[in-house]
Amino acid sequence: MKRQLLGLLVLVVVGTVGAVSYCPNRCVCDDEKLHVTCGEGELDVLPIALNPSIGRLVIKFNRIKSIDSSIQFYTELTMLDLSYNHLLSIPERIFMYQKKLLQLHLNNNKLGAVTNRTFGGLDELRVLNLRGNFIDEIGSEMFKALPKLEELNLGQNRIATLHASAFDGLANLRVLYLDDNSISTIPTLSLTPLKGLAELYLGTNSLFRVLPGAFEGLTQLRRLDIHGSMLVNITSETFRGLESIRSLDISDNHLLKVPTVQLSGLKRLEDLTIGQNDFEVIPEGAFFGLSNLKSIDISGALNLRQIQSGAFSANPNLESITIASNKELLDLDEGAFAGLPHIRKVSLRDNKIATFHEELLPWKHLVEFDLTENPLVCDCNLSGLKRLEDLTIGQNDFEVIPEGAFFGLSNLKSIDISGALNLRQIQSGAFSANPNLESITIASNKELLDLDEGAFAGLPHIRKVSLRDNKIATFHEELLPWKHLVEFDLTENPLVCDCNVLWLRNLLQRQSPEVQEDAQLVCTGGPDRLHGELLRELTPDLLGCQHLQSKERAIFGAIIVASAASVTTLVLIVYRLRHRILDTLRRMGWGGSNKRATLHEEKDVEVQKSLGEVEYHQPHCNIYTYNYHPAYRNYQHPFGGQYTLPYPHYQSHAAGVSTGAATLQQPHSHHTLQQSAPNSIVAVTGGTVYGGHPQQQQQQQLPSQQQPQQQQPHHHHHHQQPPLPQTPKGTLSTSSSTTSSSTSSSALSSSGSTVSGVSAQTQSSTIYSPQYAHHIYEVPKNVSDT
Repeated sequence: MKRQLLGLLVLVVVGTVGAVSYCPNRCVCDDEKLHVTCGEGELDVLPIALNPSIGRLVIKFNRIKSIDSSIQFYTELTMLDLSYNHLLSIPERIFMYQKKLLQLHLNNNKLGAVTNRTFGGLDELRVLNLRGNFIDEIGSEMFKALPKLEELNLGQNRIATLHASAFDGLANLRVLYLDDNSISTIPTLSLTPLKGLAELYLGTNSLFRVLPGAFEGLTQLRRLDIHGSMLVNITSETFRGLESIRSLDISDNHLLKVPTVQLSGLKRLEDLTIGQNDFEVIPEGAFFGLSNLKSIDISGALNLRQIQSGAFSANPNLESITIASNKELLDLDEGAFAGLPHIRKVSLRDNKIATFHEELLPWKHLVEFDLTENPLVCDCNLSGLKRLEDLTIGQNDFEVIPEGAFFGLSNLKSIDISGALNLRQIQSGAFSANPNLESITIASNKELLDLDEGAFAGLPHIRKVSLRDNKIATFHEELLPWKHLVEFDLTENPLVCDCNVLWLRNLLQRQSPEVQEDAQLVCTGGPDRLHGELLRELTPDLLGCQHLQSKERAIFGAIIVASAASVTTLVLIVYRLRHRILDTLRRMGWGGSNKRATLHEEKDVEVQKSLGEVEYHQPHCNIYTYNYHPAYRNYQHPFGGQYTLPYPHYQSHAAGVSTGAATLQQPHSHHTLQQSAPNSIVAVTGGTVYGGHPQQQQQQQLPSQQQPQQQQPHHHHHHQQPPLPQTPKGTLSTSSSTTSSSTSSSALSSSGSTVSGVSAQTQSSTIYSPQYAHHIYEVPKNVSDT
């Protein structure tokens, strides 16, 4: 009856505060997600007026000492975290109304006593965390009220005793932490109820021995950790029933030798950690029977002096070997790593290895190799590691990284050379044999003052470079290929701030504020006034770059002047060659589509070939203003078609009757061409035009009555003419020829033809065209009509 009244009271109060919920100071309340978080506050009791519908309540790092009845207002909770408070105890059945609670975190409090009624009502709970309290005993059936519990953390308590029935009712438990307690023995039947247990952590206890059959029945167990438990001896019965285990940690005990036989029954074991024990030798076939082993760690064995040849020969599937921090390990036997075709990672960090022979590394698939913190003399050859991707080789005693130091490691992507206290030089081309490098770390090398020019040459894919905490005073921009670089660290170096680092200052100013906070380059060298100043806040003038700015301006001006001169020269060239350019464009069909204009241009070219350059371009010989002989328009071309023949003006311009004649002088000939109008060798007689050789022309200049009545057609392909005399280009003379003029005038008078344009109303034209000199062209009978 009282319980029913209390429930009714809770519902009434919940309905009341739901309308006036508030969020305490230093809390974050999300009414949409129904989450409330109160971290690092001063709450000493649970708040009562929060939204009653919240599903997640986190009150960490406060001063709450107890859980009171106010927790009953929040019936919708699925996760409650009260870790890092001052809880001393938990009232029984205090969580009766949290039927939906899945996770309860009470770690790092001061809880001392827990009973089997403490967690009554949490039927749906999956995770219970009681780590870091003062619990000293796990009583019988303590967690029986949690049938669906999957993870239980009881680590870092003071538990010394486990009752035989301590875990009854936890058939669904998969992860159990009992590490860092004071457990000295494990009762034979105490773990038997945990049929579904997959991970068991018993490390850092006082287990001098494990009773036979202690793990029997844990058929689903995959990981067992009993490191740091003072084990001196392991028998063949210790791991009975663990045939399905995959991972085993028995490090940090007092084993005097490798338990080869005791481990041989773990056929499915893949991960073994066995370091920090007292054995001195890893013998041949030390891990016989563990054919599925993929990873082994033998670190911190303070007495280990020898790894014999064939030590891992029974483990062909090994992919990772870690043999680190063994202070007595000076060398490795030849063949120590023989028979490992799938090895990918080897760490020999922090031993006393002074040299490493190439024969020790027959691994085709190795991608990570760590030799740091060894007194290594860097004459080793790692070229056999064709697939190596990650190499850590710092904290050794070498002084120089020579050119091609990592020859053969073409797949190397990351290298770390940090903490080499004697390293003084990185030579040019040190990484030239590693074109796929993406990350280089060269940090904390106290003797490294500078880098050779070309130290980072040949690295097209480099993305990250760290030169942190060296003694580098200056850094030139040319040292790095910046195309793909996304991270560069030069902090903690005695940087001299002068004009040589202006580029670096500009780079820092372009970075986002977040990057700038991490890249605080401070000036420690250079002028005293700059000591302690941030590089990115300095101006070019403060860095002493005035001369550089003047030089840049001078170069810029010279570039402008040279560009202007080049443009001017180009314009002048185009202007000088404008006629030829226009001709070329017309021939290519870009200057117009008139076919007749194109043919006229071809005739002009023929005329130009017979004349010199000077004469052809005289003002009276304009090839672009076409003048056509009025009598020869529409003449019949011997190849068909009507075309107009252009001619340049070489005739005399004297007033009155035309007595001037132009004669083309031939160099060797006594044949002088008597012409009235010097355009071609054509004579007009009685309406007939005769074309031919000059000698024939003289014979043809007869009175009209003496000429035959009809002239037979004369075709050029049948007419054989003697060769024309060669006329030198550009040779032109003008003389008076009364006889020629009279003869021409008489001939025209006899025929009754009239040619206008001459004062005597008579004109004869001689047009010289080498190509058509032997043709006869018909012209209209009535010359005056044309």
